[in-house]
Amino acid sequence: MSSSVLRSVLSGLALVVGACGGARTPPATSPAASSGEREVAAPADLSPNVLRDRRAEPGVRAPAKPLAIGKAGAVKCGALAKPAADAEPTDLLAGRLRLRPPPGAKVPAPLPDAPALEEESRVIVDASSKKDGKISLAIVARETFQLDPDLYEPEADAPTKPATLDVEAPKFLKATFPSDEPLEVVPVEIGTDAKVRAYAARPPRPNAPPGKDTALVLALLVAQPDGTLESIGFYVRGETVRNATGGDLVGCTRLAERIASTLTPGPRQLERSAGRRKVADVPPAGELEVTVPADYVSVPAGTGARIYKLRPISLYAGSISVSIAEGGGSSVPGDADATAAGTLLGRPTEWRGKTSPKGGFFFASEPLDPPDGAKKAAVLVKATRQAKALDEMRKVAETLTIVKPGS
Repeated sequence: MSSSVLRSVLSGLALVVGACGGARTPPATSPAASSGEREVAAPADLSPNVLRDRRAEPGVRAPAKPLAIGKAGAVKCGALAKPAADAEPTDLLAGRLRLRPPPGAKVPAPLPDAPALEEESRVIVDASSKKDGKISLAIVARETFQLDPDLYEPEADAPTKPATLDVEAPKFLKATFPSDEPLEVVPVEIGTDAKVRAYAARPPRPNAPPGKDTALVLALLVAQPDGTLESIGFYVRGETVRNATGGDLVGCTRLAERIASTLTPGPRQLERSAGRRKVADVPPAGELEVTVPADYVSVPAGTGARIYKLRPISLYAGSISVSIAEGGGSSVPGDADATAAGTLLGRPTEWRGKTSPKGGFFFASEPLDPPDGAKKAAVLVKATRQAKALDEMRKVAETLTIVKPGS
């Protein structure tokens, strides 16, 4: 969600770090970049999440409806087959979720400038026949880095207090998956033993936009048992899709529902504890690390990482982007009109940016090795909801330090 914005601001991106709150954290010890060893404590969490499980309270959650609707004969999407009951499951988001796709499914490697598999992953299925021609199904899963508001709530003075997930999920799905026709969103449960709460968004008559050959047939917002949220979109593509009219593609929605019904939680959990997060290897000096409060999540990205701070849905906080570049590979965004004194890599620096009651941004850069100066760490901190989140994230960025080998 924020990666495209960050890539346009910083060339040579090696890391994105996004922030939003959690519990207070104990200090972690880490060597400083240029002044020997020192204690690096996680910054104060100015926008903490509060665990309050309301999922079983009356009136919070409407009864779930069946995900797969219609008779088996309605499942028709070109030459695409149904998933086999005994098929091996395929990982989504590097093991956060699993499902059984139709035969012939492939998991393409992410492109160099695309998000890592932990942030966004795809499953592609191609099929063709003389009658229906070629058709492709794409399953696109994304980690939202947001929390179920029925399980977590923000601090009392947050700018908004999210409503229940029954209310927030339709708003999220309609904003994330634009459709010419209003999406029909209903709560569903997926699975038999360990049931997972989800929200299914269906276009009544799925069709490709004029001149296009790709149509959304189903979208899901999945609530994991730990309160984290993922979205999954099911798309079909091909000339038959381009030429479809009316309800021609409803059978593809019925197929997507059958595939989505095989979803289960995967073995990988998000690491949300307070402490150190690796940013990048910086040979021969060692590793660049950052110290974070709880609920900050690290995601690899190229030679670096992305770290997002989880917040209840509708309160996405922003991000910290760190790029490791040769020389002056990055610069201050052009609309910067504010400054703040601070530190970076243990050295005094001036942060430049723009601030507002809803956040803003700050940018700074420092050489990794002052005597050499060949490589710089460039940091862009961006907050989207709260000014105090901008302060918190900048303090997180100021914990960046080089940890020497063997430390």
